[in-house]
Amino acid sequence: RVLQLMNLTDSRLAQAGNEKLELAMLSFFEQFRKIYIGDQVQKSSKLYRRLSEVLGLNDETMVLSVFIGKIITNLKYWGRCEPITSKTLQLLNDLSIGYPSSVRKLVKLSAVQFMLNNHTSEHFSFLGINNQSNLTDMRCRTTFYTALGRLLMVDLG
Repeated sequence: RVLQLMNLTDSRLAQAGNEKLELAMLSFFEQFRKIYIGDQVQKSSKLYRRLSEVLGLNDETMVLSVFIGKIITNLKYWGRCEPITSKTLQLLNDLSIGYPSSVRKLVKLSAVQFMLNNHTSEHFSFLGINNQSNLTDMRCRTTFYTALGRLLMVDLG
């Protein structure tokens, strides 16, 4: 239901958004990642069967694609909201640190390739908010580029 709600709220972000709802969704993603994404998770679990029935998400790669889509959407629309930007970047960072098999799947996604090829303020507004860099902006940039760096290094072992 959270993923269905996310689709609805993301489609309306151009008009308005709810910061508390976005933070709640990010908390959900954080917990979901800890429990259901990784080498230890049985791919035949009831969760993946249910996700396939309801949303057409058949495997971990498709779920990771939803995660990355949410990350890109948040960085595009919520770039001026530090709590959402920070929590979104922490999710990206956690995904880039994750299990090797999951990170390899992540790197192959077109949305991740988009991020790796278009990491500028033109696409991610939080990168160009202030010319006078404050500490929070620098932390967000550092987290962003650290995660991207890790994703670039996956194939190098």
